[in-house]
Amino acid sequence: MSYKIIGDSCCDFSKLEMRKGNIARVPMSIIIGGVEYPDDGRRSQEEWIGLIKNDPGFPKSACPSPDAFYRAYDENCDNYVITLSSKLSGVYNSAMVAKEMFEEEHENARIHVFDSQSAAAGQHLLYDRIIEAIGEGLSFDEVVERVEAFRDEMLTIFVLDDLETFKKNGRLKGIKALVATTMNIKPVLIGDQGEIKQIDQAIGMNRAINRMLWHIEKKKIDPTRKVRITQCDSKELCMKVARVLTEKFGFTDVRIINAGGITTTYENPGGVVIAM
Repeated sequence: MSYKIIGDSCCDFSKLEMRKGNIARVPMSIIIGGVEYPDDGRRSQEEWIGLIKNDPGFPKSACPSPDAFYRAYDENCDNYVITLSSKLSGVYNSAMVAKEMFEEEHENARIHVFDSQSAAAGQHLLYDRIIEAIGEGLSFDEVVERVEAFRDEMLTIFVLDDLETFKKNGRLKGIKALVATTMNIKPVLIGDQGEIKQIDQAIGMNRAINRMLWHIEKKKIDPTRKVRITQCDSKELCMKVARVLTEKFGFTDVRIINAGGITTTYENPGGVVIAM
């Protein structure tokens, strides 16, 4: 049976991936200066950064309506949906409401909504795992089982140069974002069952990145696993990280992804997000 992969706009699908025809983006919205902009892939990362920098306040985000997901579902396909962590956004709930509505009206519909328990690079890595499982000829239920199992052991680890948007939107519980900003202390953060937790910190980005890499090395992750890195105005830094992951740690499939609107809003320029 044919398949369709549906992601909210934090999945950061590339233009090439979108052209494949079996991928759909359900846009979230970004409110900047009182104006609501759909994160529909039409603006570049540089344009999003410019809009955000000119906002006298701070950007906010809004999840898609259930109707937006409903319209993306296809009764003639296996539908695999990837959403931002349900601990960070209401996107998962919207997708689930739409799933229930769609299945009531289409008896044979097959839809599974993956709560990524992550964001950005983590969501894209789940997309890669779905494609891999489908390519092996696995059934719908087998794909779901394999990707859910991977999701539960996936590592999402990141360092942000600017935590203000996270702080002002209430996404940093128990993390001293203001102190981190004023003293140039950069926390090393992980996704823990969908929530953000701090595991380390250092003064300055370079030292924080080194601490992040130390934690990755310490975990002794199988180097055959795929690695995805989301960059937001930090391509050079991400390339250095990628070189360490390949040349020192031995990872063979490392890819850098450009942050779209939602990811840019929260990652902010200078951030590095890794999923593996």
